[in-house]
Amino acid sequence: MICPHCEKSLRHRERGGRTCSVCKRTFALEPKDNTFRLHDVRMRKLIEKLGNGEGLRYTPTQLWYAAARNHTPTQVVAYGCIATFLVVLTAFLMVVISGSSGFDPDVVRPVVVVGVVFLTLGLLLAARGSRRAKRTGTVEVPMSTEVFRSTVIDRWVAVYGGPPTGLTDKGHAQYPVIPGAGGQGPRLALLCPDRTVLACLTLNRAHKTHSLALMESVDQLRTISTGPTRPGEAGVVGIVLHDASPAGLAFASRARAALGGRVVVAGMLPRTVMDKKNAIRLRKPLDPGDLEAIRTSSSALTAEEADWLTRGWWSPLAAVPPAKLLAVVARAVDRAEGLADPDRGRAQQVGFLTWPTAS
Repeated sequence: MICPHCEKSLRHRERGGRTCSVCKRTFALEPKDNTFRLHDVRMRKLIEKLGNGEGLRYTPTQLWYAAARNHTPTQVVAYGCIATFLVVLTAFLMVVISGSSGFDPDVVRPVVVVGVVFLTLGLLLAARGSRRAKRTGTVEVPMSTEVFRSTVIDRWVAVYGGPPTGLTDKGHAQYPVIPGAGGQGPRLALLCPDRTVLACLTLNRAHKTHSLALMESVDQLRTISTGPTRPGEAGVVGIVLHDASPAGLAFASRARAALGGRVVVAGMLPRTVMDKKNAIRLRKPLDPGDLEAIRTSSSALTAEEADWLTRGWWSPLAAVPPAKLLAVVARAVDRAEGLADPDRGRAQQVGFLTWPTAS
C-alpha cells in the first residue's frame, strides 16, 4: 500500500502497527485487516467522489456502500475455491501415499483410481452447487454496517481527529420534514422508504432548495396543508424514490394509488443496474408478497427485469452517490412542478422554460 503521509510504497512488513517505517507516522486503515481492502489513500478517493468536489454531505451507509462496490462476492466464487482446494488436496494425498510406498505400481494404480473417482465426485458436487448458487444463492455486503463503523470510521476518527470530510450521521431524524412550517405547505412531497436517502437529501438541503416535504410513507401525506388551491390546481404532487426491488415497486404502486396522476416516480428499475458493472447488486430470499408485487407492479417491467427480481436480486437506492441522487431529484422536481401548476406544465411542453440553443 501507499503511505498516505509520505507516499512511499510499503510492503506488509514495512507497516507493522499501522505505522509507516519510512516517515514513522500512523495511518488509519490496514487493507489486510478489513474485508473491503481499504487503505487511507483509497478511503480519501471515496470521500472525494462522494463529495463530488462540491462539498456534498453523505451518511455512513452511503460511505459503506461506496466502499463495498466491487467487493460483494457471490457463493459462486466460494464454490470455485472449493473446487481448487479439492484438486490440490487430491493431488497432494496421491503423491504422499504413492511416495510412502516408493511409488510401487501395485499401490500407485489403486491410489490413482480412487483419487480420480473422489476428485470427479467432488468436482461434480461443486459444479452443481455453483449452478444452484448462481440461480438462488444469497449475495450480500460482506461487512456489516456495525463492523464498518467500528473498524473503519471510528479508526479514522481516532487517527485523524474527526470523521471523513462530508460524513454526517443524522441519527434518528423524524420525518416528515416540511420546509416553511407555519405558512402554506409545499406543493411537492418526496416519498422514499429509505431513511438514508432522506437523510442525504436533508443534509444537502434539497428540501429547502426545491421546497419539498420529505416523508417515508404515503400515510404522511396527510401532514401537509397546502392551503387553498387556484382553479385547475390539483393539490400535492408526489415524487417517489425507491430501491430496485419488489418492496420498492410495491411502494411506488401504493403512492400511485394514493395520488393518482399527481405523481412522478423516479425510483430505480432493474434495467438501470442489471448489467451495470459497478452497481451494487444484492440477492436475498423473497419475502411473502414479493411475487405479487412484481406481478402487479404499476411500473412497466420487461420479462428480463421480472425474472431478475423473481430470483431475489435487488439494488439499494442508498448506494447511489449523492450528486447523482440530487440530480435525479432536480429532474423529478421539474416534472412535478408541471403537474402542480398547469400553466407551467403547458409552458414546459412548448419549450418556454428551456434554454435557447442554436438550431
